[in-house]
Amino acid sequence: LQTWFNICKSINVIIHINKTKEKNHMILSIDTENAFDKIQHLFLIKTLEKNT
Repeated sequence: LQTWFNICKSINVIIHINKTKEKNHMILSIDTENAFDKIQHLFLIKTLEKNT
């Protein structure tokens, strides 16, 4: 369901960009699904504790 939503959202953004007169746009897609898998959990916990 999330994939379908993302595809529809992307299509809507592209349609909107094509309707605008100014053509100075960029679409950027970032995959953050595994972003926190590479962070050591102990480091993350200590960092969050320090900032509270």
